[in-house]
Formats: sequence, structure tokens, C-alpha cells
Amino acid sequence: MQNNSDMQNFLSELGLNNILNVEQDLGDGYVKLRISEAERRQALQDIKSVEDIIVELLRNSRDAAAKNIFIGTKKIEDKIRYIYFIDDGLGIPARLHHLIFEARVTSKLENAVKDTYGFHGRGMALFSIKLNVNDIEVIFSKEGQGTSFFLNIDLNKVSEKRDQSALPQIQELDGNLNLTGGVNNILKTLVEFNLQNPNINIFYGTPSQIIMSMREYAKNLKIYDDLPKFDNWDSLLDYLYDDNNKELKINYFPCLTENYLILGKIIKEFFNMEISERTIQRIIYEEFKSISPVNINKLIHVNNIFKNKTGNETKFTVSADYKLEKFKNKKKDKIIVNNSDKLNKGNKDLKLYDEQKLAFRFQDDEIRVIINKLNENVKEIGSKYLIEPDENNINFKRNNNNIQINIVLKEKAT
Repeated sequence: MQNNSDMQNFLSELGLNNILNVEQDLGDGYVKLRISEAERRQALQDIKSVEDIIVELLRNSRDAAAKNIFIGTKKIEDKIRYIYFIDDGLGIPARLHHLIFEARVTSKLENAVKDTYGFHGRGMALFSIKLNVNDIEVIFSKEGQGTSFFLNIDLNKVSEKRDQSALPQIQELDGNLNLTGGVNNILKTLVEFNLQNPNINIFYGTPSQIIMSMREYAKNLKIYDDLPKFDNWDSLLDYLYDDNNKELKINYFPCLTENYLILGKIIKEFFNMEISERTIQRIIYEEFKSISPVNINKLIHVNNIFKNKTGNETKFTVSADYKLEKFKNKKKDKIIVNNSDKLNKGNKDLKLYDEQKLAFRFQDDEIRVIINKLNENVKEIGSKYLIEPDENNINFKRNNNNIQINIVLKEKAT
């Protein structure tokens, strides 16, 4: 009888070596590995923290050829962490949406990856996450369109670094960039991953910031105006499930309407996000800033930012919303970074009430309707005083939350 080595050599010569590694062929490139093969691909770390979960999801997206990753997060009373994880990768066939959470299910039979985090491709990452969290589910995924995950994490069972506002430091040594010191929180995890995968855009913020950034990203690429805009939910669904649009990436879905009610349904249906109608309106009217992707080149500020040179070594500090708010403490004569974890609270980039530009929601023709009604009232009341409006001298202007209407009066012709 041939031993295992002889059998493997024989199968290898036939190009069938991987048959021994597979317990079940699930189709569409997905397989269920044998226990022995899954163990061979043992990762260097288990799921012990929220940061570990983020790493595994990032690696999955990278291996699915994602170019853009959007991570929304929401913390509830220091007990629960919601994560909304969206990428524009290859997507997952509908019939596998539940199977991918089973042990040893992977799409990486031929191309398992070993990176700085360990061996990736043993079909255990999502299974391990599933075992450790309250809930993880595929909210939406189709081949060619990307994937949307929702996670509900009990922080009493899966911990996270307490100081999520701590800033990572980037160290430049002999022309190479490395992270040094700091807390291994979510932000540092993202920066570290971006250092290794600079071609992937990673957006990180509150759910509302993420939706805003999806729309802004499409506008920056000049894609936004080319997409149809829907006021009817059924028509939008017909468009999305039309085979001609089957490769429209999921991050463009929020760009398919200017109607806040329809946008609310998109946000709920495809991302499982709960965002108030008022905030959705603010997204549509761009009343707060979108966030930029993690970008190492943008994060490095050479001049006057926590600069400390020793020979060829330079350290730089980066902030949670990727913009440093700095001021000088004159007594201590050093740079202090002003950051209070407002990223997770969703308030950092929100404008004050008097800066919301509410007046710009009114169209010109709608303001003219208001002017005509005012004009009629001025005529009616002014007739008692032999006064009438000058029809050729009526104008208006918008200013943040104000619509200023100027009606010039004249004596009524007799």
C-alpha cells in the first residue's frame, strides 16, 4: 500500500494535490477544508478583542480584492459595540451567506495568505468571530457588488482598548514608516493595516459619517451625477436587481436618491444602520463634513507637530479623525493634541445650528412663491397708506438659516 507521501506525490503530478485538503466542495470557488488542513493554517492569534475582529475583517476584505472599506462604529453605554463593516470586494454568493460562518469554510483553497498577522485562509476567522460576539450577519452581499456585515459585540465578553482616542505614532527610520508606541486600539489597527496595504482606502467613523463619505467619495470620482436618483422605493429595488446593474458597488447605493425617506430605507436595508430622519436630512444637505480615508501621507505632519528628531529618526502623531487639532501650551511650550474621542460620539465634524445653511434647502421658485404672497399682502395693507411695492425692485438672498427678502416701497400712483 502506498503511504501518504507517495499518494500526495502522485496527486501532485496529476495537479490534484488539493483534493486531500477538501472535505466538501461548496461551489463558486468555496470549499470546506478538512480539519487537518484547517489546523495547518492555524493563525498566530485568536479572537480576544474588538481590535482582533477588525483585523480579521480587514484581511477578508483585502483577500476579496476590496479597494474601499467603510467601517462605521457605535458604542452603547460602554457595554455594546456595533460595527458596520462594508467593502466593495468580490462579494459572497447569496446561498453562502450563512455557510461562511461555519468552521473551515473558505474561498482560499489555492491562495491562502501568510501576512504579519499569521496564516489567513484556514476558514476559521468568521467562525471564531461568530463564537465570540452577540451577532454577526451578512446584511447584503452579491457577487461583484461587495459585502455589508453587521456585528453586535458584548464588551464584557470581548474587550477593547479603553482609550479609543489614543493617537498612534508613525516613526520614519531610514526612509521606512513604522508604528511605534501608543495604544493598540481600533485606530492604530487601521493605520497599521493601511501601512501594509496602502492601495486600500479605509474610512472609519460614525454611521452617519460613513454614509456621508460614501456619497462624497462618489462625487469626488464624478460618479455621483451619473447615477439615477429615485423617489420610489420599488423603482430603486428594480434598478438594483436589474442584471444590467449587478456590478454596481454597494458603497454607491446611498447615492441613488436625494429623498431622505428613501435614503433612510437604503441605510436600514443594506447596512442595518439606525440613523434619525433629521440626521439623514443633514447628510443630504451636507451639513457636516465627510471623513477622509486613512492615508499615511496625509497623516504625516512634519512641521510643528510633536516633532522629535534623534539622528535619522523622526516621530509623528496622527489623530482619530485624521486631522490634528493642535494648540500650544505656552507654559510647557509643547504641542498638545486636542482629541476627546468625539469620533465615536459622532459630534466632531457636526456644524453648529446657525451654520447648517437651512435656507439653501429652498429652491428659487419656492422663494418666489413666498415673495408673491408677501407682495400681495403689502399691496393690500399698503393701499390704506397709498403705498405699493416696487415690482421691479424686489430681491432676496440666502444666508445660512436666513432668507432675506427685500421689498422696496413707493408711493402709489394716483
